[in-house]
Amino acid sequence: MTETVFDVEDEAVNAVREALVDPRQAVPVQKPVPKLQFSFYGQNKRSYLFLTDEKQHEWMSDPAMEAFVKTLAALKLTIDDVAVLNLAKLKELPSVDDLILFFKPKVMVNLGTSLNWPEHDRVTIFHTYGFDAMLADAEKKRAFWTTIKQLLT
Repeated sequence: MTETVFDVEDEAVNAVREALVDPRQAVPVQKPVPKLQFSFYGQNKRSYLFLTDEKQHEWMSDPAMEAFVKTLAALKLTIDDVAVLNLAKLKELPSVDDLILFFKPKVMVNLGTSLNWPEHDRVTIFHTYGFDAMLADAEKKRAFWTTIKQLLT
């Protein structure tokens, strides 16, 4: 085969080669952002996120879950209105930005976790005790109730 099938000017070929070699002329490639996924309890209909750190339970102990559901009922909420995320069950701790991006919470209630995030944009972050600790100490329960009824009503 002696005839030319593709006739490309040498200048065009050289420009492509230079772009491949010269990083200043290369077009940056953006990696796709992975979609965040969290396994949580509830349906998050009202955008209230509760964070727990329960190594031995899926979400909370049975007495704590019962107290939590009763607390929600007293606030005229159901489990469908909130999301409960157990940080102990995650492979790595998410950033507050990841949680806000995924859950879009109005209020994040940190139930006795070791995280100490400050207020973030329009999200109120309430650091308090876990429900098991509140069940054992009436003063902790009273302090929690005073704040939570203001935040979620």
